[in-house]
Amino acid sequence: MQQRPSSETQIVVSDLHQTVTESDLYQQASQYGQVAYIRVLRHIDTKSSLGVAFINFIDAASVERARNEMNGLLFKGRVIRAMKFNKERDPEANIFVKNINENVTYKELESHFKGYGNILSSKISYDENGNSKKYGFVQFDKREAAQAAIANANGSVLRGSELQVAKFIPISSRIISANNNLYVRGFGADMTAERFHAIFSSFGEITSHVILSNKAKDGTERYFGFVCFATPENAASALQALNGKSDNGFTWYIAVHMNKKKRLALLRQENAKKQEDWKRRNIYIRGLPLNIDEEKLRKLFQEFGEIESIRIPKVENIRYQNSEMIKEFTVKGVAYILFAQPQSAIRAVQGMRDKSVEEKKLFVNLWKPREEIAKAINISKMKKMQSFMFDYGMMPGPMMGGRGRQQPRAMPGRGWAGPQQMGRGKPAFPPQGFPPQPFPQQPVYPPQAAFPPQQVAQPPPVPLNFDIKTYESAPPEFKKRMLGEALYPVVLKNSNQKIAGKITGMLLEMENEELLSLLTNPDGLKLKVGEAIDVLRRAWEGDNENLKLIEG
Repeated sequence: MQQRPSSETQIVVSDLHQTVTESDLYQQASQYGQVAYIRVLRHIDTKSSLGVAFINFIDAASVERARNEMNGLLFKGRVIRAMKFNKERDPEANIFVKNINENVTYKELESHFKGYGNILSSKISYDENGNSKKYGFVQFDKREAAQAAIANANGSVLRGSELQVAKFIPISSRIISANNNLYVRGFGADMTAERFHAIFSSFGEITSHVILSNKAKDGTERYFGFVCFATPENAASALQALNGKSDNGFTWYIAVHMNKKKRLALLRQENAKKQEDWKRRNIYIRGLPLNIDEEKLRKLFQEFGEIESIRIPKVENIRYQNSEMIKEFTVKGVAYILFAQPQSAIRAVQGMRDKSVEEKKLFVNLWKPREEIAKAINISKMKKMQSFMFDYGMMPGPMMGGRGRQQPRAMPGRGWAGPQQMGRGKPAFPPQGFPPQPFPQQPVYPPQAAFPPQQVAQPPPVPLNFDIKTYESAPPEFKKRMLGEALYPVVLKNSNQKIAGKITGMLLEMENEELLSLLTNPDGLKLKVGEAIDVLRRAWEGDNENLKLIEG
């Protein structure tokens, strides 16, 4: 059985247009080698594309070709980025390049820097209209290569433009070190412009300042302001000295002023760091008695280490008493405990797992973000669907991320079991004239048999718009790809874009000769597509999100 491709045969494609689907990528990527798996990342709630996809090939040579050809490719109106999958990227090996000529391509940029070391990825930034922003990034595998590029390529000329090359600085550090404008809030109506100026001028020269106000959602007046220093160093001093400090009944909140795009990027980065920290120190508890409170919970878990915080979620319930509506908040039987040290969280999980409190068995585990839990659920659903498909005699094809084609095998006492009989149930796609009984171990051919044992069957009819000569001379591994490319448009016509790739992969588990026959029999192929849709509908029963894919 063919092994599922590993990260060594995987590329990551980003900056994709939201309308790009797995089938679009398959048509492009299959030009560079045999594709084993494609997945477009989607938002957990909206199911919209996140503009990133993973593509697995069956060999490393295909990966190299695909990365070289797809990196910088104009695809569905967007210049896309392709890079080798690598979990251990060194942030110190990333360089920032600006003043790039607007006509420079990704390949030219890589060629300019490849002499300094092995390049994992490169990128040139473009605006929404496809115009170059004249800056980009080059990620090496080693920091020594990046240092050499900074030392030697800074000031070099590419297409008539003198490049400026520097170490890449993360957005959080870059914003703080290069900005002299601060956003300030926390104070109340008694703050005057004179006092505001006096407080901040102690840290350096101020070029401008202003105090503003607006109404919050609850109707209360909200005060905030901006102060611009002559230098970024003075702004950094004020931020460090005042942010979080209490003063005359309020607490200063000070941050570097930035536009919405930069602010959201910084928040995402900070949230990602927090989540990684919480995953190691935070535990989730389920099955608690409904009378549990923070004090009882602290007593139960304090033996495992210092506790920073405890949260017991509550839900709002409404009841009526004497025609009067009364709101009540009740616990859900779950809680979160944040320990000061990761070791304490691990001890708590090991010490309290499957323990009982007031005759209720607890479930205790390390906390995970909602996205990771949803991903695990989706993987579980996919495994169940694949198991269901096995029951109906079908193997998940390459577009479904399966393990590849399983070879026919002999089953003792039951005759030959081909691709249509590999499941534990009845075949999903019985071939034309398939007998109701298993083949006997020693088949007897009557004199009138069209194909006696020593006679070779005639080749099937040639499908329309199919180069049979190229097909016959192609290696076995390419024949399936050719058949898939011929099948896909017909499958798409009889289904929809969201499931056409999955169904094509399912059909490709049939024998090549049967697929050739199907390509000459539109009605038969339409019937097979309908049967595949029925299998998916049964496999996805109860899963409304996936069932919507069938409806298109």
